[in-house]
This record gives sequence, C-alpha cells and structure tokens, in this order.
Amino acid sequence: MTANHFDFDKVYDRKNTNSLKWDFFKERKRSADELPLWVADMDFRSPDPIIAALKETADKGFFGYTVEKYEDKRIVSDYLKRRHGFGPDPDDIIFQPSVCFALTMAVVALAKEGEAVLINQPVYYPFANIVRDVNRKLVINPLARNADGKYVIDYDLLEKQIIEEKVKLYILCSPHNPVGRVWTKEELQKIGDICLSHGVTVLADEIHADFIYEDNVFTPFASISEEFEKNSVSFTSPSKTFNMAGLQIAEVLAHDEKKRKAIENTSNTYGYAEIPIMGLSAMKAAYTGCDEWVDALVDYIYGNITYMESFLKERLPMLKMVHPEGTYLPWVDFSGLSLSKGELEDLMRNKAKLWLDAGYIFGVGGDGFERYNVACPRETLKEALERTEKAVKGL
Repeated sequence: MTANHFDFDKVYDRKNTNSLKWDFFKERKRSADELPLWVADMDFRSPDPIIAALKETADKGFFGYTVEKYEDKRIVSDYLKRRHGFGPDPDDIIFQPSVCFALTMAVVALAKEGEAVLINQPVYYPFANIVRDVNRKLVINPLARNADGKYVIDYDLLEKQIIEEKVKLYILCSPHNPVGRVWTKEELQKIGDICLSHGVTVLADEIHADFIYEDNVFTPFASISEEFEKNSVSFTSPSKTFNMAGLQIAEVLAHDEKKRKAIENTSNTYGYAEIPIMGLSAMKAAYTGCDEWVDALVDYIYGNITYMESFLKERLPMLKMVHPEGTYLPWVDFSGLSLSKGELEDLMRNKAKLWLDAGYIFGVGGDGFERYNVACPRETLKEALERTEKAVKGL
C-alpha cells in the first residue's frame, strides 16, 4: 500500500478554526504572511474512521463524565504490540490529557522539589520548562556529534552528572525531537544500565514512535528488560500520528505499581480524573481501524523528507539538513551562513516569510539551527523551501 491510496496532497484551509498553527499570528507576534511550519501539528485530515467515530459519539448526544474500561486499555496495548512489538499489561496504563501534562505529573510525583531532573539538549523545549516550573533542578546533558555529524550521547558525562548532581529522573526523548535520532537498542541499553545502577527513573517520551524511516527500528525503552520496565515510565499518544492533539488524550505506561499510583494520585490532586469522551472515541478508532492509513502517511512524509534533502543539497548546499531517522521535524543547520541569532531570525521571518521553530529555543546546541515541519502537502513544503532559497540567495 502506498501513500497514493490516500490524498495527502490535498491542501486544506485551516484558518478560522482556532488552530494554534494557523490562527494565532497576531497573538504570537508573527506576521500573517508567514507560512507556518512550526508546531508539530500535521496539515493532513485525520483518517475517516476517527471522524466517523466522533460523529457517532456526537449523534448520541451525551457528554457526561467518562471513564475508561479495561477493554480500552487493551486497545492501546494491542496497538503498541502490533506496531512496535511490545504491548504493556493493560493494567499498567493510565490515561492523561497530553504527554506534556503527563510528564509534569510524573516529575511532581517522582521527584521532590529541588531534586535533579536530567534532559539532553537540544530537545523539545517544554521539557526544560516543565522541570523549572515545578521547582525541580534542571541538569542538561548536551548531545554530541560524531565524525559523521550524527548526534550521540556522551555516556561518561551522563554518568558523571547523574552522580554529581544526584539526579532523580531522566527525561528521554525517543525518537528524538528535534535531531531525529531513533536510538538503537544498544544505546538505550547503555542509558538504562547507567540509570538503573544509580537509582534514576527514566521517563521515556515515545510520542513520535510511529514515524520511523529506512532500516531504523524503534525500540520501546520498557521492552528491553523487566528491570528497565520497572525502572521507567513511558508516554505516548495518538495525537501526533493521527493529528488529534485537540482531543486531549495520551497514555502513561507504568509497570511499577508504586510509580503508577503516585502519578495517578498527583494527577487527581491537580484536578484531572476522567477522560474526554470524544478523545476516547477517537483513540479507539485510531488504534483499531487506521493501520493502513498510518503506513501510507509515513511513506508520504518520508517522501517529503527525501524531497527536502535533495532540494537543499542541490540548491542550498550551504544549509546542512541532519538526516532524520524518525519524526517529521527535520533539523537544519544554517551556521554556514555565519549569521547572528537576530540576523537568522530576520532572514526566516522577514525575508523568507516562514514561521519555524528557531533552534535556540531547544537549548544547548540549538543556535544556528531551524526546525521544519514536513507533515504537510508537498505543495506546501515546496513553497517553504522556495521561500528559503529566495531569502538565502538574496543575502
């Protein structure tokens, strides 16, 4: 089955829908003529089974308090087993409104105020905000780049920081946003061994797990060993794969009962107990009736990635795109232009007329980079790249 079976080329008008991506230029101090390829929100319509499930639920007309059943958790487990070879015990699953909310609850539940939480940077910028906002100590482990330009983890530094800073939690981004790494089983084993030996709980954000390319293989962290499963909490959601972040549903996978109960209790304390009925309906449809669509989606996005890579190599060789093993968020190095942070921002906003996520917001190692979102019709991506080309060649 190919992406041609579904119409991912169709361009939809998403304006005037309260879309964060398309409707909040003024509020975010952006210009309305900037093309938005920033927030990780796809410009593809969600698959038909999800829309049908939402209509069916709406037609019933009841939107009261909603609680998941064991069978709903089984659907999550079966999907993860089918797609990634590892399905947690349904009893290990907790539903939450989003991965960011769930991560916040886990940090609050599993680390006391002032205790250290380690993250790799550059990384999805809410991680640092979460740690700081709940008054935990942020420890940054910078990603390194090997001779091939591939991002890797400095394990010696990781262990040194864990010991010296008395790290309690490690937030792992897997697959990694924004550098596009799909960590190998061997890499995850090293992380897990270090964390296990020093009593550090791993919080594994695995929300981009469905977007894997070429011969890369996604390994769920908890699947590596029983010890890792017990020493970790994993986070996932249908929101990225099925473009349904607005339906507010995510899953926490916690095999250790003490950790699971602590997260549940913290979530209840913060006022979240029942899940949204529309999110639950959409989740069930996504995880039971859309595998063919997911396969086609990933094929199409990989086509966008290869198109972008070829475009830059042929027409803008001074820009270096980090080859993504996963995610739909290519990470592009503009440092060859020798621009200051302000000059690069001016180039992208005022000359290219693009709304991207600037690399510096991802922390250490992000300066001089821009993150593109290629989960869009090819026509949209082509326009974005041509805007980039015109701006860069106009310098």
